[in-house]
Amino acid sequence: MEQVIKIQKFLPATITSRKAVEVFKNEIPLVEYSSYVFDFSDIDFISRAFADELFHFISEKDISVDFIHANSNIVEMFKAVQKNRNKRNNKFHKIAVTPFLEKEEFDNFLSLI
Repeated sequence: MEQVIKIQKFLPATITSRKAVEVFKNEIPLVEYSSYVFDFSDIDFISRAFADELFHFISEKDISVDFIHANSNIVEMFKAVQKNRNKRNNKFHKIAVTPFLEKEEFDNFLSLI
């Protein structure tokens, strides 16, 4: 059984941030169903950041989702984000961090570069 979730009941017509996905975590119970339909009626725009975070959330929760009533801009954003997620290099790189307790230590470090 699928549960239909009308996005416009929870978010504005223009969705621009990753933080908006918190609505799915906090306000929509996703425990009773394993299959969902996200209805994008009356949603005009989603940002790339929101789309990416939404795909991350769906993957993390391991749920099945279909999207309906998404306008052409939203569909294209989903396609672009999904394409880039498939190409993503998931290897993490360690970055060296050098702490400085005093300005003189930092100045000395810079003089060596």
